[in-house]
Amino acid sequence: MAFRGNFEYQLDDRNRVTLPPKFREDFAKGAVLVPGLDGCIEVYTPEGFETEAGVVERVPAYSEEGRQLRRAFFALSFDVQRDGQGRLLIPAKLLAYASIERDVVVLGNDQRLEIWDRTAWEEQESLLPTARADALQRLADGAASEGEGG
Repeated sequence: MAFRGNFEYQLDDRNRVTLPPKFREDFAKGAVLVPGLDGCIEVYTPEGFETEAGVVERVPAYSEEGRQLRRAFFALSFDVQRDGQGRLLIPAKLLAYASIERDVVVLGNDQRLEIWDRTAWEEQESLLPTARADALQRLADGAASEGEGG
């Protein structure tokens, strides 16, 4: 299942964020929280985390890049459980990383959810139509180039 959509929430006084109701069952076995590449918090199901770990493990562990990648992914990850009201407790370290104080957006991004500070998300969201158009244009240009060479 691909996670999609975006939902506005607020952290409660214990730094918990509500999961969108339609996704709660997917996190019945818990969640793994990881600092995201764009200043958000990535939220994986346990199975989704294992899939992503497989990508990380493609980089040889004995290389400097592989060691750093594993540290960034595994050492900075947090296992959390969903409570009875469908909330996840967000560790203070991750809240600080994502500059989250109160207002958040939980959004679906294919095989994971992302938790964003609402203001940061609004800035990011404003760039998305252009980014999508640019990416599609590059794909079209690449397809045209391959057609010319064949």
